Amino acid sequence: MINLAEVERAVHGRAPDALDRVLDAVTALTGDEPVRLGYPAAPDAGPLRLAYTRLAAALTAVLCAPDLELGEDQLLRLMFAHREIGHLFAASAFDGAEAGLLALFPDGLKAAAEGSRSRIAAYLALLNLDARLDLDFVALFDLPPDLALLSYLSLVSQSPVRTLVGAQRREALLEAADRIGALSVGPRLRAIVLISVAWMDCSYASGPHKHRLKAVLNGLLRRLGEAMGFHDLAPPAPHPGKPRMVVAAEIIHARHVQYRYFGQYLRQLRTRFHLVLLTEKSEVDAHVSALFDEVVTFERQASGGHLAEIFDHFRSLAPDAVFWLSVGMRHWGPVFANLRLAPLQFTAIGHSASTFCPTLDYYLIEQGYVSDPALFGERVLLLPDESLRFERAPAYVPIPPQVRDQADTVRIAVPSNMLKLNPGFLTLLGQIQARASRPVAFEFFPNARGGAVEAFRRGVLRSLKAVTVHSTLGYEGYLAALSACDLILSPFPFGGLHSVVDGLRQGLPVVAMERPEPHGMTDAMLLRLLGMPDWMIAETEDAYVAAALRVIGDDDLRGALSRQAVALDIDQRLFGDATTPLRSEVSDLVWAVWRSHAAIMASDLKALDLAAVQALAAPSS
Repeated sequence: MINLAEVERAVHGRAPDALDRVLDAVTALTGDEPVRLGYPAAPDAGPLRLAYTRLAAALTAVLCAPDLELGEDQLLRLMFAHREIGHLFAASAFDGAEAGLLALFPDGLKAAAEGSRSRIAAYLALLNLDARLDLDFVALFDLPPDLALLSYLSLVSQSPVRTLVGAQRREALLEAADRIGALSVGPRLRAIVLISVAWMDCSYASGPHKHRLKAVLNGLLRRLGEAMGFHDLAPPAPHPGKPRMVVAAEIIHARHVQYRYFGQYLRQLRTRFHLVLLTEKSEVDAHVSALFDEVVTFERQASGGHLAEIFDHFRSLAPDAVFWLSVGMRHWGPVFANLRLAPLQFTAIGHSASTFCPTLDYYLIEQGYVSDPALFGERVLLLPDESLRFERAPAYVPIPPQVRDQADTVRIAVPSNMLKLNPGFLTLLGQIQARASRPVAFEFFPNARGGAVEAFRRGVLRSLKAVTVHSTLGYEGYLAALSACDLILSPFPFGGLHSVVDGLRQGLPVVAMERPEPHGMTDAMLLRLLGMPDWMIAETEDAYVAAALRVIGDDDLRGALSRQAVALDIDQRLFGDATTPLRSEVSDLVWAVWRSHAAIMASDLKALDLAAVQALAAPSS
């Protein structure tokens, strides 16, 4: 239980541990687990809003004390709490930390450079992309380099970003990614976690150069890895029998979409390679283990000692090939993906954006997700779209579709990770709601809990009416809630993929936007593969709004589209398991690449399907 009165007494009594006690409470209140409060919540403020407000006021009082002096450990703890602090203020009655920012440096970021290190850290901990102040975020780079880097990483990975101004500021920071190239931070675990979060989350921005940050961070991660004693490995001696492929899985447990997407891939690859899973112990269950010849695990340590253990595993396994299901979904992925650990290294669409890691040779992906191979840092290995098969989740229980032929209020599902719910997309949803010919209600499934959900809910209510925001649900509960809706509006520029599959399986039509990068192509590829109408795939915002309004306003059309989706029988068409006849497109292509890797790397080919690889391998006439 959080006793806010005791925290407030510590703050206003100027207790030496006041900041630590406030940060402990912030972590507890904004975290994923439900908390108990020592008083009844105000009836007109929601169950937690008063607590958020009181705690935000207490934190402001601590950080704005004239004699603020922070030890280095305390300073870093404050900086690393940036996301939780942002959630705290966004969910409070203050709706932002402007009061604290103005109290610390009334003239903004430019003036901060003249402040003490403690006051700069306090300011940066409160700084938020959505701040309702006129701020020059480029002045961030004039601050002490280590604090500037930590703040930059926190800001570009801020979630949620709740305003169009905030989104514009993030794009500007991403455009300035080269400015952090010479900055550095010590090899501590919290810093590596923050780097990896920024590394992945830049993919959810909208600008054309958002991935430039990855290239910059790859260099930083390489240097951090070397500082921790990690290095490239020499090619291994030949293994008896099949070549040894280490599957480095940041996430793979059988309840996750990684298992769903790659289960059939792995079943195929095991026919040609000796498959060794390397992952965190908590990711392994009986269903996962059954896909591999060997399983090697580690356990996370607060000290970061598990990183050395991971490197030792790679070294002792001496793989012929490394397959990264994703890179960036856990902190250790970007560290080791920037090392040469096997002669052949490749990744896939687990996180559907290029890694731009110079040490990763290939990106294995279905052809329909690729508009331009130049958008990838890796060579692109193209699979036929028709080969796509998902692994059936072991615990999946079918939920009968509920097609409503008539709807006084159209219930619109937005089943998307919070990172995809950008202000531009939410603004477009507001236009659709305002122009709809009948009432619409939105159901958001952001796969988040605690302070993140509260911050998002408060932000989305600025532009939308009739909104329900669901905290993370179990899969069965999620499908039941999804089935009660009438339509899915999929986000952009980062689309849904698995939410599209789930929605169509439950009979919900899907309106999607097509964008050039793979994460902007997933929805369009699936809708085309399954034969849904082309007009449901928009290329402009006007076309997206028109398609949504067309489905919302016509019960007969919506019902026909729902029945078309149900008739697809997606569970049989797209899913398989150990009893399903195994296809071979994945194993055929990867095996051909394995045998012709040197020839491919010597060529100037950027994208290759099986025929192209086989042509390289064939003797010239």
